[in-house]
Amino acid sequence: MILKRRRPHAFERDGDRTAIRLGDDERSMLANLAGQFRTLVADDADPDLRRLYPTAYPDDPKRDADYSGLVHEDLVRTRVAAADTVVATASAVSLDSDQLAAWMQILNGLRLLLGTRLDISEEDEFDPEAEDAPTRALLSWLGFLLEEAVVAAAADLDDA
Repeated sequence: MILKRRRPHAFERDGDRTAIRLGDDERSMLANLAGQFRTLVADDADPDLRRLYPTAYPDDPKRDADYSGLVHEDLVRTRVAAADTVVATASAVSLDSDQLAAWMQILNGLRLLLGTRLDISEEDEFDPEAEDAPTRALLSWLGFLLEEAVVAAAADLDDA
């Protein structure tokens, strides 16, 4: 009989918490990325953040500006707080549901930022010889982590 090896999960439901199954280097890198992301979001000047604040009313610039004026600062504060949570909990054994939500927000925000900087589309294929291959690999890893976090969060909802 051939035994299938179970793929390790980055996040795994453990009772009412979610265990973090990442190595020290991965945790350190995520804390560093979250800190950099926090700085960019707090400065609010990088044009590559535009995908974090999509246009709500593309056919009505005035309504869109009004909407942005209502929600933009709150979105900035929420993202800064989420980045602070990731930095503070990067070495934790497990996360509660609010902390896991913050991790998901940062993982997704980092993916949007990197995808914008790389100007990639769904048709793009990974070229390991390309100059931007390390950044694309990071983008893929962040996507994997986000998927794992969503699965863990969904398990929490299933238990409720």
